[in-house]
Amino acid sequence: MKERQVQGAPKRVAPTPPRPWSSDDATMLLTKWTPPVGFDDEVEQWIPVRGFGAEAGAWTPPPVYADPAAEAKARRDIEDELYRLSGGNVTGFRTTGPIFGPPLKVRYLDQTTMVPALRRRDRLAITLMSVGWMVCFTLFWIWWLSPQNRLGWAGLVINSAILFYVTAIPMYFLLAVAWLRKLDPAIPIPRLRVAFVVTKAPSEPWETAKRTLECMLSQEYPHEYDVWICDERPNEEVISWCEEHDVKISTRFGVETYHRTSWPRRTKCKEGNLAYFYDRVGYADYDVVVQLDCDHVPEPTYLASMVRPFSDPAVGYVAAPSICDANADSSWAARGRLYREAVWHGPVQLGHNGGLAPMCIGSHYAVRTRALRQIGGIGPELAEDFSTTFLLNSAGWQGSFAIDAIAHGDGPMTFADMLTQEFQWSRSLTTLLVRLLNSHLPRMRNTLRTRFGFSLAFYPLNAAVLSAGLLLPPIAVLAGIQWVHVNYPYFVLHVASVSIWLLLLVGLLRRRGLLRPAKAPVLSWENWMFTLTGWPYVARGVTAGFMSAIRPKPITFKVTPKSAAGMPTLPARLMTPYLAFSLALSGVAVYGELCTQSVGYVLLCIFSSTAYATISIGVPLLHARESARNAGETFRRALSVARTALVLGLLVLPSLGFAMARYVPYVLGVYHR
Repeated sequence: MKERQVQGAPKRVAPTPPRPWSSDDATMLLTKWTPPVGFDDEVEQWIPVRGFGAEAGAWTPPPVYADPAAEAKARRDIEDELYRLSGGNVTGFRTTGPIFGPPLKVRYLDQTTMVPALRRRDRLAITLMSVGWMVCFTLFWIWWLSPQNRLGWAGLVINSAILFYVTAIPMYFLLAVAWLRKLDPAIPIPRLRVAFVVTKAPSEPWETAKRTLECMLSQEYPHEYDVWICDERPNEEVISWCEEHDVKISTRFGVETYHRTSWPRRTKCKEGNLAYFYDRVGYADYDVVVQLDCDHVPEPTYLASMVRPFSDPAVGYVAAPSICDANADSSWAARGRLYREAVWHGPVQLGHNGGLAPMCIGSHYAVRTRALRQIGGIGPELAEDFSTTFLLNSAGWQGSFAIDAIAHGDGPMTFADMLTQEFQWSRSLTTLLVRLLNSHLPRMRNTLRTRFGFSLAFYPLNAAVLSAGLLLPPIAVLAGIQWVHVNYPYFVLHVASVSIWLLLLVGLLRRRGLLRPAKAPVLSWENWMFTLTGWPYVARGVTAGFMSAIRPKPITFKVTPKSAAGMPTLPARLMTPYLAFSLALSGVAVYGELCTQSVGYVLLCIFSSTAYATISIGVPLLHARESARNAGETFRRALSVARTALVLGLLVLPSLGFAMARYVPYVLGVYHR
């Protein structure tokens, strides 16, 4: 391929007409590579390539730099490449990401690019609901801080800090929906050189990727575009199908320089897979690249919706809603994530249009190649979507959120997959918080500093607040202290008066079709279970992220399975946090009934114990039911894959039942003394 200069915009605007696959294309060449070696994700070792023209056993292992001088030279070579690629913006790099030079000029969107997403009447309704929420929020805090509720400053401060986070965090949502902007639909789709790319790991089935490619090839798009698959390890079937359908192949299999243990070009990571594509053809031959995970099937108008925002030269990336509903009927965990994030992937992201940095979601987004090369390529970590967004804004580029760019993907197949995602994402974002934030946040204007600072602190704050909220009642019972003196019916009434405005507002946005998916329920049991089951593993991921700053070590990312065969076993160890919470809280409740007069805190312990007992029993039963339905087996037989977890869950009932049975006599005894 013809090499282009780093500086300057490409002159050619029409993409190369699709052509049949050719083994002469260096990016697609499999038979001439030397050495013929690749990294096998399944066995986690370097293996000789067989079946693609390589002689049996003819391979050379990847370089291991025992010599510090050789290692230093390899690092300098990469630094030089990044410097040239970025036009001098990337002056160095760490394993945590690039180091930028002096701040670049900030680009601003044209004032006519964005228009209001709702009619004037709806905007007025949102304003009135927001005012109603603010009034009730203020009244709650006036009541809460009144002298009759205060027993001591320590208890008031601790409980107020937790309550303030819980009650004030909707402000972020209200600010977003007050600024709902969308791209002007009258703007024409620009004629740019566009690559439509799907990534595929060895563990992801070809049938899944093929279904996505078929939809990528049949887009309702007015200009030419090229379709690519970035396959970590393509086989003969993939190559043959792609040749027949004019799909180009990019693979780093056998290229050891793109299998580094850390950023850039990291092995077993989407960043390294895409880096090979961008370095070989992406930057030189395309103005815009739209990239998808292999399970995300785009609707016919998807590509047009993703490319249209690039008509504004300030737009460096386009985000889109992540709708993982393809397996929602067969997985409560998938529905839980889907419903919990429906507001985020709709109105909240839409409220960041117009200069507030909408967030790329890793399942699919688009970039202007000129912008991406300026930051040294796709960002680091598993949360490469966030880091790429963060770095592009650090370099002065604007983003756009295309709410109508719809692609349907798979959510977590099982409860275990859901917890893996929660752990990995929270760990990755916390790692970015402690290792990337300080070097780039000062380069941004104040609004973006607040926006990205809050986004990266969200997981640690959530983990801290939920942990504290769980611990405060049992501590009060065991220590015989009373944090505050409040009337519980009044407390519930005040909290309900604040919450009702939010429910009404989400209901309005749902009626206007702004949730993603559009018909996601406002309230659901799946959302409740997702929240209660996920946070302990979020806390674990946050802890692991902070530890990575103290004791760095290589981390392997796990690809979420895109299909389930048979009836997967529910690991009983995953239920440990909920079993421990339920047993401990019910035990504290029994102790309180026997030894204290902490009526309110004992009741809170019983409520919490009941919630986690419900999870301890409900998750195994749901797992068995879904396994039976997906595998075509009977429920009784499917119970075998969740038997251990279910038995352990049933063991929490005696202590909880004893605490519940004693509570009413306990209350009567306290108030009749």
